[in-house]
Amino acid sequence: MIHLFKKNIKIEFYDSIEEMPHRNYMKFNKEMMRQNEVGNDSNDVLKRIERAMSFINAGSADKAFRELSNARMTYTYAGAEIQPRGLALASMVKTIDGQKQTDLTSDGLRRVLTVLQDNGITKGEVDDISEEIKKKWSVNSKFSFLTNLKEKMLSIIRR
Repeated sequence: MIHLFKKNIKIEFYDSIEEMPHRNYMKFNKEMMRQNEVGNDSNDVLKRIERAMSFINAGSADKAFRELSNARMTYTYAGAEIQPRGLALASMVKTIDGQKQTDLTSDGLRRVLTVLQDNGITKGEVDDISEEIKKKWSVNSKFSFLTNLKEKMLSIIRR
C-alpha cells in the first residue's frame, strides 16, 4: 500500500494488481490511456485539429473524424479542468481516513480528486504516485493489460 498524509487525512492507495478490485484496475488503465493518447489542454486540442486537417488534405476522412472526436474530448477535459491522470489516481484510492472509496463513476472520481486537492495534494504528487503505481505494476506483473498490449504492438511493428 502507498500511504499519503495530507493536512489531517490519511489516504491509502492500491499499488498491487493482486489486492485491488478489477474495476479499479480497468479504470486506472482507461484514464492513463486517455492521458497519454487524448490529452487535456488547449495545445493538445490544437494538435488534434492540425492532425485532422492533414488527414482531410490526404483524403482520409475516417482518420480526420477520429482526430476531431478526440479533439472534442480533449476540449471537454480542458474546459472542465480535468486531467485524466488525476482521475486515474482517484481510481486507485482505497480509503480516505479509513472510509473505503468505491464510486468509480466519473462524478465519484472527481469527488475523490476534489477531496485530495482540497487537502493539499499537488500536481507533482499526482504525477509521482501515478508513475509509482505504473512502475510497480510493470515490475510485478507480466500479465498487465498495458504490458501485453505494448508487447503485441512492438511485435507487429517489427514485422
